[in-house]
Amino acid sequence: MPRIVSLLSESYNPHVRYGAALAVGISCAGTGLCEAISLLEPLTSDVVDFVRQGALIAMAMVMVQISEASDSRVGTFRRQLEKTILDKHEDTMSKMGAILASGILDAGGRNVTIKLLSKSKHDKITAVVGLAVFSQFWYWYPLIYFVSLAFSPTAFIGLNYDLKVPKFDFVSHAKPSLFEYPKPTTVATTSSAVKLPTAVLSTSARAEARASKKEAEKANAEKASGAESSCATTSSNKGKSSSKGGDSMQVDTPAEKKNEPEPSFEILTNPARVVPAQEKYIKFLEESRYLPIKSSPSGFVLLKDVRPDEHKQISLYLHIYL
Repeated sequence: MPRIVSLLSESYNPHVRYGAALAVGISCAGTGLCEAISLLEPLTSDVVDFVRQGALIAMAMVMVQISEASDSRVGTFRRQLEKTILDKHEDTMSKMGAILASGILDAGGRNVTIKLLSKSKHDKITAVVGLAVFSQFWYWYPLIYFVSLAFSPTAFIGLNYDLKVPKFDFVSHAKPSLFEYPKPTTVATTSSAVKLPTAVLSTSARAEARASKKEAEKANAEKASGAESSCATTSSNKGKSSSKGGDSMQVDTPAEKKNEPEPSFEILTNPARVVPAQEKYIKFLEESRYLPIKSSPSGFVLLKDVRPDEHKQISLYLHIYL
């Protein structure tokens, strides 16, 4: 899709550029495709406000559930959104696009992604209709909420024959930083108070000048008397300081902590957050008590208990009514 609409993204018509950006965002949603990000980056700083709005929304669709460790442009885009939202001089349409983009990036507590295809590679009609209606939000703003129909939870939830969630571990053969939650944003609380100039009367200025002159004369007199007494004390202290010079105390400095290398795998416990890009790294332990009946790295997975006589440890109870 990015190659198909690459020429349209450079069109002189801003409506065509807006449509190209939104088409790339919907078609590449949740993939983190480098070609899509490269195409959308210049559109986020377009001269037309509603083109920037569409590009920011499309970029959020592409980058949803993508961490900064896997693509450094994710962190740059988040900072761009924060700057756009806080900028008082930014256009209203661009600011609205940045707010929607920030909501899409962090939707569902950062535990959902946009999926238009099911696991069997069939179209998810509900998700397709949701994004189609969402793209018409400029006619009526409440249509924005239809984007939630396209969200799919990114989790692995294993169930036993009782539809209970047993506790067991499995492995993600990838660095934890590649799929971890984004770091929480910190808001600066320091505020510098600006002091306003105060009006000074001429009479009070003359009174202050006389008082400061008297204080200066008094200080000079005290310095003169203090200099005479200090000369006598310095000569007596020279001998004492020379004897104590060799007995200076040494303080041990704490040893610096060495940066430990990041592990190349991560142990996850059922249920766990598993993003789409992480699915190919999910493996089950050979000595695990529970194994999937049908191999699936995410979603609801039915498990087979290979040691049914042992005590079951349940981590979560689900009440499912048919």
